[in-house]
Amino acid sequence: MAFRAPPSHLPLESDSSSRFLPSIVALMVALLTFSIVGLAALHDSVGQWSGQIEGSLSIQVPPTELANRTPEEREEALQKTVDAIIDDVSNLPGIARIEELSPDTMAALLEPWLGPDEVVSELPIPRIIEITPETGFNYDALEMRLGEIAPEAVLDDHRIWIERIADVAFSVELALSLLIVVLFGATMLSVVFATRSGLSIHHRIIELLHLIGAQDSYIAKQFGRHNQRLAFFGALIGLLIALPVSALIAWLGLRAGWPIPSLVLSPIFIALIVAIPFIVAMIAGITATRTVLRVLHRML
Repeated sequence: MAFRAPPSHLPLESDSSSRFLPSIVALMVALLTFSIVGLAALHDSVGQWSGQIEGSLSIQVPPTELANRTPEEREEALQKTVDAIIDDVSNLPGIARIEELSPDTMAALLEPWLGPDEVVSELPIPRIIEITPETGFNYDALEMRLGEIAPEAVLDDHRIWIERIADVAFSVELALSLLIVVLFGATMLSVVFATRSGLSIHHRIIELLHLIGAQDSYIAKQFGRHNQRLAFFGALIGLLIALPVSALIAWLGLRAGWPIPSLVLSPIFIALIVAIPFIVAMIAGITATRTVLRVLHRML
């Protein structure tokens, strides 16, 4: 793609569009890049998080009707129930791993909210059993078996949360996709406006070129190359603005413990981001050329 135009009979470089078009394209491309990166990061992050949730289940065994017992009696009764659940459930197909979350781990998790271990040990804390499912796992069979062994136990159904997360993520992704379309459309409208402004400014020169035998395609190509060059320059500036800001946001996310989505670092995605200025410039050139041809056709 060549961005250095040959000598032109139209003084397009002196147009007012040469001043505002690159700025508008730079702003639109910066927002467009942010939207694309955000869309990819959201889609990948939600997919990873949903996969992690789907890959684990937990059973809560509350101390139902055991609160009035002594801590020793309560813990002994809870341990019997937990052992019975593990022994029976481990025989079900599709269970890769099943184990109880140790009391020490529970105490460490609750200590920031409930205080030291001595306080936690006096409270009727439920026991937690972690399950890692695999191929062939049947959630309904596990729920039925659990109801027979310990009706008071609660099986955390992550599917509801996954569905809610998927709905919210789909809504946000749809909004970002529409925003990308709107930004791209606004960029092309700015190209159309700049092209029409150039046609109005150089109306007499265009009529003169027609009189000496210049074809519409010749005039249109000059506008197309000019706007293509301006759009590429503006898009490149917008991309150079968006990438450092995106990197800064990613760095802040890493410090907060958020991993960078693998999709953002994939070669295909990086190639797509790098190609944005070329894509915008190419479409801007085509848009300007067709706009000029349509307007000149109406003038004749």
